[in-house]
Amino acid sequence: MTPALNCPVLGFLCSLALLCVLLPQEVTSVPFPPGAARTECRGRYFWIWLDKATLGQNVWRYGVFNNVGQLIPVTEQVASQCGFTSDTDLHGNPEIRVSFLACSIQNLFDQEFSLKLQVEITSPADLTVAYDVSMTCPLGAPWSPREIVCEENYMEVSVRRAVPGIASEALNEDWIAVWPVAQGAVNQVWQVVFRFQNGSLQNMMATEAHALGYGVNTTATRVLFRTPYGTQQTEVSKVQGLEVAVARATVFYKQAWMILMVDTAVACPINPPVFTASALSWVTPRIMPSLVKFPDLYRDEAVEMGLDGRVVDAATVARNGYTFLTDAKFVSISVPIGASGGLTLSDVIDSSYGTRYSIKLLLDRRWQGDESDRTRHRSLKTIRTTFVPHVPVLINNTVPERGYFEVILGNFLPDVELVTVAIGGKPLTPEELESHGGKLAEVPNPNGTRAFNLMVPFDDPLVPQEYLHDNIRRYTLPLVYTLNLIPKNKPFIYPAVIECEVPDVVLPTVVGFCEERRISLVMTHGNLDRYWVPYVGNLRLTAEFAASQNYTVQDDGSRFYLSVPLLAAGLAYEDISLQGLTARLDFNLRDNKTLAAIVIFPVSCIFPTGKLLVCFPNGTMAATVLRLDTKPALDPRRTHLRDENCRPVAADESRALFSFPVATCGTTRRFEGNYLVYENEVTFKRELIPEAKPVITRDSQYSLTLRCRYPLNETLRVWAQQLLGGVVTPVPFALGARDPLAAYRRGRSMDGYVSFQMASHVLAGEALTPLRS
Repeated sequence: MTPALNCPVLGFLCSLALLCVLLPQEVTSVPFPPGAARTECRGRYFWIWLDKATLGQNVWRYGVFNNVGQLIPVTEQVASQCGFTSDTDLHGNPEIRVSFLACSIQNLFDQEFSLKLQVEITSPADLTVAYDVSMTCPLGAPWSPREIVCEENYMEVSVRRAVPGIASEALNEDWIAVWPVAQGAVNQVWQVVFRFQNGSLQNMMATEAHALGYGVNTTATRVLFRTPYGTQQTEVSKVQGLEVAVARATVFYKQAWMILMVDTAVACPINPPVFTASALSWVTPRIMPSLVKFPDLYRDEAVEMGLDGRVVDAATVARNGYTFLTDAKFVSISVPIGASGGLTLSDVIDSSYGTRYSIKLLLDRRWQGDESDRTRHRSLKTIRTTFVPHVPVLINNTVPERGYFEVILGNFLPDVELVTVAIGGKPLTPEELESHGGKLAEVPNPNGTRAFNLMVPFDDPLVPQEYLHDNIRRYTLPLVYTLNLIPKNKPFIYPAVIECEVPDVVLPTVVGFCEERRISLVMTHGNLDRYWVPYVGNLRLTAEFAASQNYTVQDDGSRFYLSVPLLAAGLAYEDISLQGLTARLDFNLRDNKTLAAIVIFPVSCIFPTGKLLVCFPNGTMAATVLRLDTKPALDPRRTHLRDENCRPVAADESRALFSFPVATCGTTRRFEGNYLVYENEVTFKRELIPEAKPVITRDSQYSLTLRCRYPLNETLRVWAQQLLGGVVTPVPFALGARDPLAAYRRGRSMDGYVSFQMASHVLAGEALTPLRS
């Protein structure tokens, strides 16, 4: 079965992919598809660019065909020795520059130059396709007697080969030093002599120099010498405090009956650029002594600045904001970071967004020394700034009256794309954002950057809302932008929180009223109620809780009705007196996240008191005694507890009210399972006739047991008093309580007692009626 074919290299045709499979050992050469490559003749160079988007993730390499049609792979060593440079342009596209005097160039009398080059593209599937590039370029501007090129990876000098006239000046020391070596090489075809600053010499055959990485050649009219940077014979010297790489080489060879010596010294500035926060500067020496024998005779013919291998005019320099200056010692170029002619690209390092600025500068100079010294010197310098972090600019353009957030995030270069915007933790694509009623738009800036304008309605469900006070609420927009660099595929995020306070709250209104043994209220809804939950006191008002306490709850969407029976859980009790029991319903609305009370509506009612026993969580018992509990009726004012000194705190002819701590008045305590039980007794002092030996009384026998039960599984700190050795000592112990008063219900027990049991699941208490006479 034939496998499916996939040849993504620069988009070949399927037939070519089939050839890749059938002939895996051969590399087939085809022309580049349209738009995949671009070529140009520029400044003594062949320029070739490959399209990075078309190239994708494929691997590429290249070679050059020599004059017999053999393909020579261009390695780093071959490139620096033969005049090839591979780099990227400012946009990141692979770039190849080939000197007109490079190896394997077809040279027609140093006036026309032809190149045949092959680029091999290998896909991740290890399929390779070769693409041929053929170019022919004219010379353009005439050759200068000496031309020097300072490339990124090599230095090159070519000198006119015509036999010069007899110089009028005497031989300088360098020539005198080389002369004996040259005389001894009459029988040699080529030799190279290196001179060093300390006066020493090193000579070698051309083949030996070639083995060391040097390029030595002749053309129809010129002698060529090329050297990589950093060889043993290359020295670094200081000129006006700046570093210059120098190779002092003399090439000589035998021509018919004479020996021709050619000074092929070359010098290139190598000092790094200087960066400030806003600009970069590249400074080079105006005069390099190793190239100028007679500085007094030196004069500039032209000093020009260029970009990408092309000289630019003064108007372009001024328009782009460059500074280009020449004085007696230096030639300096200063470029504002971000200026036209260069390119700023985005980058992400350690999840931080930033930029790098790149520019390809050219310094093209022509000078004249003595009568025979006319030199053109060109330096190509690619400058890239270090990574400069940029904190994105966030602008809040939200106007509360509009009803939506408007946020601008910028400023980004065109190589940044917005992937998602997370609102409240939910990532949304631009399309999904529109389905939420939001909008996202790109906003271009005059400087070529762009920003992202985001609009989100206040009422979006993903936007949290918080009530502050009065009619003010705060809308909060929690954002996380996810952005990505293309085509580097480097994602990064930017979080932000936008808040807006708006006076648009309609608070609910409540009307409370008292019904028979119930406290009721009607609430008219506001516009923020959906973010709040109802509570009665500290108890969440759920359907289950309301049903368990016999609450009545109704809600028609616009109004909410609540009715709570007296003595149900959730009520608070403010006062107990002979006149009545004051109960309060604290209805409140709380934030559904923080549970902070937002609005509180208390409703108080006074209810008549009958027989009542109250067991307070602070360890206080309260009870009422009625006159009609016995026949004949007793006088409540004459009742007391076990301790006869503990009498009613209030009494009249119809009722009496007792209130006392559980550790006083003769109250006893005991444990029953998980409960702590306190018990006391109300009795009535009967009038006897006669008092010494009573025989007759009109008063009924009366005894009322008061009992409170506190669960031990709750903790509440109260103080009891314990008598130790005649001293009253406060003793802390734990009581359990949640609700200060529980409802009671009346019933009759098997033994004829009337029992009042606490309806609360927390407190329990009971009171017994007196025995009837």
